[in-house]
Amino acid sequence: GRSSRWSLQPRSHIIIPSSSLLHTTMKLSLALATLAVGGASAFSVNQNGGLRTSTQLNVFRQPIMAGNWKMNPTTESDALNLAIGFCALVDTLEDTCGLDESDTCTEVVLFPPFPFISKVKDIVSEKGVTVGAQQVYYEDKGAFTGSVAASMVKSVGCEYVLCGHSERRTLFSDSDVNINAKVKKVL
Repeated sequence: GRSSRWSLQPRSHIIIPSSSLLHTTMKLSLALATLAVGGASAFSVNQNGGLRTSTQLNVFRQPIMAGNWKMNPTTESDALNLAIGFCALVDTLEDTCGLDESDTCTEVVLFPPFPFISKVKDIVSEKGVTVGAQQVYYEDKGAFTGSVAASMVKSVGCEYVLCGHSERRTLFSDSDVNINAKVKKVL
């Protein structure tokens, strides 16, 4: 099972992937951080003076199609109906697959609101769709009302976490320092 792929290290109880998971580029990864890093170099000038594409930069990375539900829908019933409808749509696509099934297909990831993660995962995982969390806090536990720890989202099956989203930066004043702490916690 997935739980055997993770271990808690004695140092501050930081979640560390086992060595078998490292080759998959850390599935509790930083979806937006990856986009930011990949985007910065995706259009850098190559030796021939032309622009190179992100496809040329990393040929072996499995493509990801992700959908952030943000604070929608507003009820569990609507979220489950949306997940069921999404599964019907995924059935019509030819080149999608589950987590690490193949480098030649596109992994599909959904980021539903926290209250719906577990039940949405139960529905979409049958189609190979992965779920992630929209954000985490950098502390393991404590008096941080409304916050969610990385270990919490991992325990409900999240394989990805969004870190550094522009809305978190502008609406909730997430600073580079705070985002860096979250990134370190997720890694």
